[in-house]
Amino acid sequence: MVSAPNAAGMAVALLSFTALASCADVLDIPSTDSLALAPSGPWRCIEGASAPLAPVAPTATARFRACDFISNCTIPVTGLSARVCDKLDIGCNNPRVTNIRDTGGLIEVDVPMGPQGFDGYLQVSTTLAPCFDSNAFGNAAGFLCQLAPECDPEVPTPACDVPIYFPVMWFFNPPLVADLTEPIPLQLYPSAALPLILDAAGGEFAPGTGSVFMTVTDCDGRPAPGVTLQVAEHEDLAYPLYFDSGVISNTAIQTDASGVGGFIRIPPGFVEITGISSDGDPLGKVGVQANPTFVTYTVLAPTPVF
Repeated sequence: MVSAPNAAGMAVALLSFTALASCADVLDIPSTDSLALAPSGPWRCIEGASAPLAPVAPTATARFRACDFISNCTIPVTGLSARVCDKLDIGCNNPRVTNIRDTGGLIEVDVPMGPQGFDGYLQVSTTLAPCFDSNAFGNAAGFLCQLAPECDPEVPTPACDVPIYFPVMWFFNPPLVADLTEPIPLQLYPSAALPLILDAAGGEFAPGTGSVFMTVTDCDGRPAPGVTLQVAEHEDLAYPLYFDSGVISNTAIQTDASGVGGFIRIPPGFVEITGISSDGDPLGKVGVQANPTFVTYTVLAPTPVF
């Protein structure tokens, strides 16, 4: 983002341009009506962008390191199963890759490439336990039966089972076009911590709605602070949350140095989220699915203008 020059800067620029014009007259250099300057700064790729990369192989290897969110990703999460799904495949009814298992919390999968790479998602599920199981969920046991409205604790059935960790949908953005050399941290929320997380965030539990979180990145792929997120659909229902100094905040209005933010209480379906600079300029947008039984993760990268 380039700021408007001040008066002194305008004067220097004018003098410099006049000097250049004089030299052009002396050297008989053809005149031009404009002086092109290459974009600079963390958002330079939005203007003057190069064409997106194309895949060079029929598949690309993606790697994820599943870990516990509460532990700041210091504890691995194991016992996972995963599938690779197309972006528009709601419910992953026609998965592209199935029977993916973790190895000590590491998920590795070869993702099929299209002409522009792969912009679908990885669907990750965890082990289950009865919602009233205090050994699995501690003090949250019973509360979590809100996730299983058909459960009768007096007559337990599989309808009482809820995930130990909330399952995840990770949407690839920008599209995957080459192997990932470093695993992506996949932070899973323990279901037992849901009441504490909601209380700390100032939100209320809304069964039947989903959550979407993302890391906003700049043109260098670094987390971008100072970005406000806007959701195109359900703006009156979705509840924004941002990381602020290492904790989830319901009072922050933009990303901090982590670049992390998102929304809870999103009705199921497709949503488009846009990142807005402090000057009100759109920086990027991403479209994903919200699902009441999953947490959606993605990256909101700059959206170049070609």
